[in-house]
Amino acid sequence: MKTIENKLVNFLISESTVIAVITLNAIVMFFDAFPTISQLTSGKLFWIDYTCVVYFIIEAFLKIMYLDCEEYWDNNWNKFDFFVVISSAPTLLEPFFEVKIFTAVLILRLGRLARFFKLLRFVPDGPKIWLGVKRALRASVAVFLALLLLNIIFGMGATILFSSVAPEHFENPIISCYTIFKVFTVEGWHEIPDAVSARSDIASGVSIIIKLYFIAAVVIGGILGLSLANAVFVDEMTADNTLPLELMIDKLQAEINIFRTENINNRKMANEQLNTAIENLRKENLDNREKSNEIIIKEIESIKKMLEAKL
Repeated sequence: MKTIENKLVNFLISESTVIAVITLNAIVMFFDAFPTISQLTSGKLFWIDYTCVVYFIIEAFLKIMYLDCEEYWDNNWNKFDFFVVISSAPTLLEPFFEVKIFTAVLILRLGRLARFFKLLRFVPDGPKIWLGVKRALRASVAVFLALLLLNIIFGMGATILFSSVAPEHFENPIISCYTIFKVFTVEGWHEIPDAVSARSDIASGVSIIIKLYFIAAVVIGGILGLSLANAVFVDEMTADNTLPLELMIDKLQAEINIFRTENINNRKMANEQLNTAIENLRKENLDNREKSNEIIIKEIESIKKMLEAKL
């Protein structure tokens, strides 16, 4: 009995079973959102969804019971699952009370499907690609923040200037920022200023200001900003292509530095040896000169003696 129980528990909390139920729950929630399908199924999809919720609760508590507590809470996916289970538990009361709002929380369970990204390791050069994406995102953070700041600045300016002229586009900073964001994408950016300036109650001077304002937004945020963001992202993504060359350059630079160091040391040693040789030569020369002088003096003395003897 113990073996059967363990097998059943392992099956219920296994990765494949969890992902299968998540997928089923997502499909059921998707089709149940269509009123016609919901009417045709006569509420059957709801009970499938209800069963999935029950399964998620059972799966969470089985993991807590059969896994070590520290092991369970050390896993971030388990923490996420437990939060979703607690948040979606009120849906069990739906047959008796109106708590349908909690059903939307189950969409968060789709986050578990992110584990399918493990399959990406079979993509050729997959690890290199994901490393490039991670590096590119990290390098693009400053550019994205700059674009966000530009969006806020242009959005606030548009609210101040044009809120009374075109409230549907610039009524408040949030709507204005969304409008400016659409302008930043460049695609169809002229439609908004053209539509606003074409109104009969818009003066010609205001129409020119609107067009100039949007031209500035497109040039600064759309053309320059997005081009810079794309350039940084692509440059970091393609950095792996030049990585071998960079490693070769670094290796060559290291070898040159070693060669320079060795050359300097060799020159120092050569200079020291040369100086030592010169000093030795000087000493030998001095010794030889002293000996030669002594020999010459002795010869002169002997010559003097010979001359004195003859005289």
